[in-house]
Amino acid sequence: MRKYQQKKILKIMSSLYGVIDEIHQHFINRDLSTVIKLLIDCQNAVVQIGEFIEKLEGDDTQTVKLLTNYHKSLYDVAVVIETTNVRFTSQLKQELNVIEESINNELKPNKIEVAFFPYKASMWDSLESIWLAAKEDPECDAYVVPIPYFDRLPGGELGRAHYEGDQFPEYVPIVNWKDYNMEQQRPDISFIHNAFDSGNVITTVHPDYYSNNLNKYTELLCYSPYFVTSNEVEQQLTLSTGLVYSDKIFVQSDRVREAYVNAIQAYEEDQNCVGGFGKLDEKIVASGSPKFDKIINSRSDDFTLPDEWKKFIVKSDGSWKKIVLYNTSVGPILKGNEKYIAKLRSVFDTFRNHDDVVLWWRPHPLSEATYSSMRPLLFNEYTQLIQEYKLEGYGIYDDSADLHRALNLSSAFYGDATSLMPMYQCMPKPLMVQNEELSNHLTIGSICDTEEYLYFLTLHMNGFFRLDKNTWNVEHMGNFVNDNMLDWRVYHSIHQSGNKLYFSPHSAGAIAVYDITESAFDYIDLPAPKDINYNVHSKFSKMIECESSLYFIPLHYPGIVKLNMEDHSTEIIDDWVDSAKAICLSELGYFTSGVYDEERGSLLLAFMNADAIMDVNIRTKNTNINILGNGKYGYSDIILINSDYWLLSIESSLVVKFNIDECTRVEYRLNLEGVNSDGFYPFQKLVYLNEFLYLVPVETERMVKFDIVNQSFSYVNDFCPESLSKDEDMISENAHAGYYYVSSRATDDIYVTEKNSNRFIQFNPTTGAMREESITLSNDSSKMDNFSMHQQVRDFKDANSCVFWEHPYFATLENLLQMISKPSLESWVSKRLEQQAEFQLAHIAHADGNAGIEIYEHSKKAVLG
Repeated sequence: MRKYQQKKILKIMSSLYGVIDEIHQHFINRDLSTVIKLLIDCQNAVVQIGEFIEKLEGDDTQTVKLLTNYHKSLYDVAVVIETTNVRFTSQLKQELNVIEESINNELKPNKIEVAFFPYKASMWDSLESIWLAAKEDPECDAYVVPIPYFDRLPGGELGRAHYEGDQFPEYVPIVNWKDYNMEQQRPDISFIHNAFDSGNVITTVHPDYYSNNLNKYTELLCYSPYFVTSNEVEQQLTLSTGLVYSDKIFVQSDRVREAYVNAIQAYEEDQNCVGGFGKLDEKIVASGSPKFDKIINSRSDDFTLPDEWKKFIVKSDGSWKKIVLYNTSVGPILKGNEKYIAKLRSVFDTFRNHDDVVLWWRPHPLSEATYSSMRPLLFNEYTQLIQEYKLEGYGIYDDSADLHRALNLSSAFYGDATSLMPMYQCMPKPLMVQNEELSNHLTIGSICDTEEYLYFLTLHMNGFFRLDKNTWNVEHMGNFVNDNMLDWRVYHSIHQSGNKLYFSPHSAGAIAVYDITESAFDYIDLPAPKDINYNVHSKFSKMIECESSLYFIPLHYPGIVKLNMEDHSTEIIDDWVDSAKAICLSELGYFTSGVYDEERGSLLLAFMNADAIMDVNIRTKNTNINILGNGKYGYSDIILINSDYWLLSIESSLVVKFNIDECTRVEYRLNLEGVNSDGFYPFQKLVYLNEFLYLVPVETERMVKFDIVNQSFSYVNDFCPESLSKDEDMISENAHAGYYYVSSRATDDIYVTEKNSNRFIQFNPTTGAMREESITLSNDSSKMDNFSMHQQVRDFKDANSCVFWEHPYFATLENLLQMISKPSLESWVSKRLEQQAEFQLAHIAHADGNAGIEIYEHSKKAVLG
């Protein structure tokens, strides 16, 4: 008997107590005709209960016997109703108590009905292992009821209806949704994998199957997400309507469970609805995911290939070509627009020229619906691209519901970082996340200007380059060892002293030195700071040379590091740190700039987030902090002109002149039309030439100069990059307008990188001459490939750190194809992939592939107790 059926019986029994009370009252009032009528009603109810029980449990139950006796007792009372006394009602209640006790003891629920309501066949893997466990339980009737869904039209209205009941595996018996009446069936447990209800802007399930409606007709509504993650969960996925109405939410790991709980609690507190999602401690269960069960338990011979696909894969000798699963998703479609379609074409071009490797393209099942609903202007181009791909016949187009066939049979993964990636990471196979940006332009972050070359660092990768100042040809000089390949700003700045270049560590762990004559690197360990709790990915900014030593100016490193350039010994100056923390937020950084005042024998450093500068005596190591004003933020640059310090404000368009001996401070506020005088961080550097201060822009398009003699601002009209000459409306909409400053002041030229296009700009303020180009490597970069593929990440901490991230120079799709095309993987690759699988399996619940069993047993226990 099912719990719902027992509850139905007990509900009728409960109503009989009320009828007996009515009989008692009518008997006292001598309304015997009504008493007789009510006794007959009780008999009918008893017959109904008995027949219901016999249908379920047979006629040989103690409860049915008791009901038969009770039926006779009711008859006996009716026969003597005119002569009996009112005590008969107490006797009838006592008999009801005995029957009720028998129902609770003899008819305990021992069978459950479980209904599964998937809508996309390709997402069935999020429920399948639960269904398999339910199917094997003799005490369970399990029903798979695929439900219809609708496309969303651009205005949000319901569009074309879809039903995928015919796309499920043959071994899954399907019940048509029209034949399963929720209100009548009342399943004990219902499982869903979609929790968006009406909140999905691309598709929506039939409104009858929204979670608030399902919850009315089931004892336990359970949500098993259609996705898995790399242990991080987007907030919108944790706040879907279905999570409110679900009684149980089953997630892949303790860490993901914690993410759900934290996000929901924060939302409840913010919206003043604490408890609105229910008791989270009981509701959200770290059980593991059926999706991982599927990938762990599947074997190659579980899958079959259509004959038309075999012709792409099978060689003439019967062996298989290597297969690359190309995974494209919805999010990048919306983000990339035309660029994303261009990326698809680029990928197809690569595989079109490879006979030894097969492309297995599996787009997200909602890709076409996404283009139709949210990018309608690109819909025709996308569908035409699909048709071209199919007609050319060099790869597989897979829009089937069987996701795991592609996962299991492929040799490598390439594409978007979606929920397929965590599943693929359970296997020792290589993954490369695609970069939809096709640009191979180098983003120059800092330079050292020499007579013949510009030596430079890039912002987005570990590399050291030089640019010929005449031809602007670029040569790769080397990479920094012991550092990851794609860290942001491995080193911050370059300083030349003699024939050596010094590099200030940003994310790097050591000072780097490059001997120009010998073309060789050397590394100097940093002294250990007292405070080890700082942002190790943003250590130092610029360097200042004085008296045969080099001083490294700290961004977040808790101390100034002094390097003796003769013997490479180091020391740390840190007695100022506690005083600095008292006036600024150290987690936002200390200094970005400084200057050496030879006459005073001091370094003057400008605070980033305090209206102050710090005086450091390089002989005594004594420090003194000078408060300049009451601003919240500080300065992005400081220079010395004669005896005055000029500072550039971060907080607003403001230049400050400060005389430390006279303790005088004068502000010059920019008042040009088109520049917001209160805008945050509009300019980043000061360049002094010919009695002018040039304000190099960062979050604004135009350069400004300040006439020190006349004390007036004006635009530098000769500085007019191509981005400024474009349509003004396009410029105003460009969220990345502005520049990275990279000049070294070795010459009178100013160098910047334009943020949006990555174009490198050389500008001479004296002559007004300007040159701008996109910087790419001039020589063959193949010598970097092995280093880069090894060095993308050195220290593997989790499965994601074992993934390759596409880069136009250091990790290309061609590199991936070369890697897997070899007779066997290189040892370093195999070791990396083994670690990947170990990491991933260690971070999920039920890496044994039995999450579905636990979910089912947990749910069954919740219903039956």
